[in-house]
Amino acid sequence: MENTIPHTHQDIDSENINPNLAKSSEVIQDQKITSQIQKIQDKDSSDEEDEKMNDQEAKLWNRIEELLKDYHLNGFQKVACKKFIKDKVGNPENHTVDRLREWLFMRLNGQRIPEKHHPRQLGCPDLVPGLSLKGYWQRDLFEWIRKLEEAAPIIREELAQLRNEKGFQPYRSPAYASKNLPEDKIGSLGNDSGSWNVFYLFLHDIQFEENCAKVPKTVQILKDIVPRNYHHAFFSALTPGTHVTPHNGPTGKKLRVHLPLVGVEGARMRVGDEIKYLQQDECIIFDDSFNHEAWHDGQQTRINLILDFWHPELSDDEVKFFTMLLKSKLKGEKFLSEKIQNNDHLYAIIEQTKDLLKSNDDWWIS
Repeated sequence: MENTIPHTHQDIDSENINPNLAKSSEVIQDQKITSQIQKIQDKDSSDEEDEKMNDQEAKLWNRIEELLKDYHLNGFQKVACKKFIKDKVGNPENHTVDRLREWLFMRLNGQRIPEKHHPRQLGCPDLVPGLSLKGYWQRDLFEWIRKLEEAAPIIREELAQLRNEKGFQPYRSPAYASKNLPEDKIGSLGNDSGSWNVFYLFLHDIQFEENCAKVPKTVQILKDIVPRNYHHAFFSALTPGTHVTPHNGPTGKKLRVHLPLVGVEGARMRVGDEIKYLQQDECIIFDDSFNHEAWHDGQQTRINLILDFWHPELSDDEVKFFTMLLKSKLKGEKFLSEKIQNNDHLYAIIEQTKDLLKSNDDWWIS
């Protein structure tokens, strides 16, 4: 299979993203918005409850509240979110939220792509200004990665026991995410050859309890070792001859780790413009907001443990704020999808595909 690097983006939002997107007609300047939020903070601290915000301040907060509607916040979360913005984002001396502040300014101005970005990130719908623009990250930057690699034999032993268990299922995305549709018409495929199956442990903070119960040591290792855990982890299996098509992850707020466990010979992946071959028990760490793809030309099924953790350059305060938004948005979308019976939503697709694989022997080649 050729190592050509395509220049198309498979993410669902890629065609609608313009790297030179103009700011809205009423551009909100960084210093101006910080000053206005600071004024509101000062009013709150002086207990002048009867003093009304001026038109500019009211308009600003209306736009912030409009932006936050996308995250389905409940009443308590809205209060907490607004207080965080007033107390921290509105304080120009607080540099622990500099990137969050820039992200908020960018979104209020109708922008989704920071001025400084890598061309390979253009398919990602949620980028944060000020983060390093590199695809692959060195393993020795993270001390805990060594501990994860040392635990690989334990994880591999539990993985082997899944050979005769249920839990693996075809990887599918919503139908609008790709033109590559399966014969059963459930969602869309992320591969254009071979087979791609997954065994979910955590998906966007939702725990797959039955699956986790089958690999308790692995789950405990993830809880004990991974700092600032994004709570997104699964086993990913590619059969010989599989090609995972080019795609971008949904956000630049996290990094992704692949721990190759079995069948790694002939497995390689591209992140940005660089291709790397996998080595057993040696983690690959990358920013999956960068366009990436994978091939497996080996003779055995390749299985990696995949997990995410919050971007190391985000502060703890920024992670706390983004975590609240993420959890609320996912729960809200899941609730709305179930309410309107949307069978093309991610969680509905997972439910529809969980029993499609009748036997692991059909795809697990060792």
